[in-house]
Amino acid sequence: MTSNELFKINTSNKKGRINPKKLLYSGAKYIVLVLIAILVLLPLLWGIAASFTPLEKTYEYAYPFSWKAFIPVDFTLDAYEAIFERGFGNSLLNTFLLGIITVVIGGLICTSAGFAFSRFDFPGKKLLFFIVLLTFTIPGDLTVIPRFIMIKDWGWINTWQALVVPLLANSFIIFMSSQFFKEFPQELVDAARVDGASWLRVYFSVVLPVSKPLLISLGLILFLSQWDSYFWPLLVAPDQQFRVVQLAITESVQEYQTFWNELLAGSMLAAIIPILLLIPFQKYFINAVVGGVKE
Repeated sequence: MTSNELFKINTSNKKGRINPKKLLYSGAKYIVLVLIAILVLLPLLWGIAASFTPLEKTYEYAYPFSWKAFIPVDFTLDAYEAIFERGFGNSLLNTFLLGIITVVIGGLICTSAGFAFSRFDFPGKKLLFFIVLLTFTIPGDLTVIPRFIMIKDWGWINTWQALVVPLLANSFIIFMSSQFFKEFPQELVDAARVDGASWLRVYFSVVLPVSKPLLISLGLILFLSQWDSYFWPLLVAPDQQFRVVQLAITESVQEYQTFWNELLAGSMLAAIIPILLLIPFQKYFINAVVGGVKE
């Protein structure tokens, strides 16, 4: 047996050994993760069960706690029927359409601004980019009054544009787009320019088609910002016809009574669409945040 064969045998033996400390660490890590997952899921399971439970029995098995709290013992759809009779379906549709419009228009505005910051040199570029970064540190609540005054002066109270326009320009997405496009292969841009393509053609035909991680990520951010919006719609569009999903949920909280099963039913329905969007597209969000062009 040669020395090379002995070395291979010794190496394979070392690789085949099980490290007790590493095994113990991995086991403890997974146990902790499972416990955290259980703690997160238990309230969700209770909320789902309570939404299918009559109002008078919502807290029957929660205080004192019983395993029956996670099972709708007296199964009923009364809570869901009640919220849809009040127009919850229209609120879902309103919010979904507002989210789609915000994603399309806002995505075009933010990605074009990010592309300009990453590829062009123009007067005041550094100052403008600094202002974009500065807006990260400004809480949104501080800009509510100026924005409301502008919307009121323009006559946009109780209009769709009041719900859409303020959410179109997102400083975080502009910054993320700029960082993403900096990693875009310059060779592709140069080849398109040599072939006579305008910058607009380069942007739409070369850059955007291979920026799928960025587009999906910014779409999720813009859509969820619209979907989770509560205070701004309450302020600028309180009429019933403009009611969004977060405001529709609060209709279960009345002056003298709170219909907890209806409140939970609306919350469960409002959570379904974001969950369905985030689960399949989470890898694209991670890729876009990390940076780079990836298929």
